[in-house]
Amino acid sequence: MTNMKSSKLRVVCKLLKIQTINYFSDPVNIVLGFLLCSVTMLCWVAFKPTEGGISTDAFVLASAIGISTIRNAEYNLNCTLVEWRETRFIRNILTTPISKKLFYFTILLFNWIVNIVIALILFALAMMFSSQRVILENVQWAPFLAGFWLNIILSNIMALWLSVAFKQRDYVLILSSISYYIAMYLLGLGIPWSTVGQYKVIYYVSYLFPHRYVLNIMQAAWVGTSGNMSLPIPLHPGESWEGSWLEQQNFGYGDNGWWLPSLISVFFIIFFTLLFMIAMNKKYRFGTRRYAKYKGVAINLENIEMIKKSSSVNELKEFIRISEIDKIQNDFKSKKVRKRPGD
Repeated sequence: MTNMKSSKLRVVCKLLKIQTINYFSDPVNIVLGFLLCSVTMLCWVAFKPTEGGISTDAFVLASAIGISTIRNAEYNLNCTLVEWRETRFIRNILTTPISKKLFYFTILLFNWIVNIVIALILFALAMMFSSQRVILENVQWAPFLAGFWLNIILSNIMALWLSVAFKQRDYVLILSSISYYIAMYLLGLGIPWSTVGQYKVIYYVSYLFPHRYVLNIMQAAWVGTSGNMSLPIPLHPGESWEGSWLEQQNFGYGDNGWWLPSLISVFFIIFFTLLFMIAMNKKYRFGTRRYAKYKGVAINLENIEMIKKSSSVNELKEFIRISEIDKIQNDFKSKKVRKRPGD
């Protein structure tokens, strides 16, 4: 048991090392996964709003953390999966005794670590400004962290579904990019929600974006309004928003608390999980169904699985010995069935 645990730990460490090298060897991961969000956030928090100009949201840091999470948990995860699929790395790994669950868990574990590290870096950068440190007094950490993890899970599930549902690399990465850039510019970072949310068409269309709900939880919790999902009024000293259309709509949940966007987020997670499972079943089961009527297919598939699960040479030899005995017995039974009564 101890040897098995240490063996799994070595596998996990090696896979984490491979992913770390892949992540830092691609400049796009660094630029879009971290630098773009951090520079945009710093621009909003560093420069004071001018009279008549666009002012940032009080929850800009929450938006930056949430949107960088979408980039890393969806697009970057897809990059890894697509690259490993094209190089047949996944196929080769799955022919070894390494379990599928351990393999995919390690991929997700690395992704979670990256998201946590980048969130902490963004937080540290924002804390250099006194205006951001003051806001910490209002942060509701429980709903914020719940929204953060719902965001990661949703983005991961969407990435897994895209990587399986579409064979062509370009389609997967384009759809992942669209998901990221919609969130970037329409859900609270590239353009403040207090500005873009005033356009009714964008406001209502944004209900179709799965990431809107997790981001809204994080944003409202950051300014202490997750109880009724309202915007902080005024957003900045000297501003008057009372009576405006956006002030009446707020984040759009009718004075319901953060439980409502959480429930909708869970629905999207279940929905994309079902799509992922259907796509997996279609991709990996269809090829064997056409041969299911042929004799011995089920036995051979079972033997392949047993070979993959063998963790030592002795186990493999024992399995071969048992398989040979079973084959002899099955052949004997088949001959008896074929033998005629008069023979």
